[in-house]
Amino acid sequence: MARLPRVVAVGVPHHVTQRGNARQFLLTTDAERTIYLALLRQSAELRGLAVLGYCLMSNHVHLVVIPHHADSLALALKQAHGRYAAFWNASHQSSGHVWQGRFFSCPLDREHLWRALRYTELNPVRAGLVLSAETWSWSSAGAHCGSTLRPGWLEMETWDSWWTPSAWREYLSAGETEGERIEIRRRTYSGRPLGEPAFVEQLEQAIHRQLTPRKRGRPAKEVPADHEESLISPE
Repeated sequence: MARLPRVVAVGVPHHVTQRGNARQFLLTTDAERTIYLALLRQSAELRGLAVLGYCLMSNHVHLVVIPHHADSLALALKQAHGRYAAFWNASHQSSGHVWQGRFFSCPLDREHLWRALRYTELNPVRAGLVLSAETWSWSSAGAHCGSTLRPGWLEMETWDSWWTPSAWREYLSAGETEGERIEIRRRTYSGRPLGEPAFVEQLEQAIHRQLTPRKRGRPAKEVPADHEESLISPE
């Protein structure tokens, strides 16, 4: 899938990820992660970005967010990541780019919101850092499983309307299929919405853009599925 100009749908959940430049480690200490979360909270509150979930890894971050304005996502991430880059360069006596280019994101329908949130919170489990997602201190899994206090800035109303801590813990424990992981990565890195056809059609009508890929070649011929470029990150 070719990458689209960024698709941002107001009031719709999005999965977001961004890596360190050249995959460098930029969130390795508790102090660095605490500062990052503080900057994210400040920028999200200022710019109207609701944070439903997150996971901080040593060289990248995952967020599940809902923008309340068309520019909420871009402005909040620009501010938070820009300020964090300045802090990181100063503390490491470095200069230059800290983050690798622009962030990646995709809109999510309701079902895929929960899959993307599970995918986000299972990151440290997939990486072999912990056995249980809720024991990773730097994600929203603990708050959702009821094992840690809920941060006041974490938007819980949407999650509370569907889940209980025990049900979410069971959902995390059930794990993901490889197909689900691949699809989340493909859509996030291409920017195309992840959801049922009716959801994508509603987005197209709302933002007046075509979001489904056009078939390549002559209209009379089917394009093989493996002809598409796969933009899949190893995380």
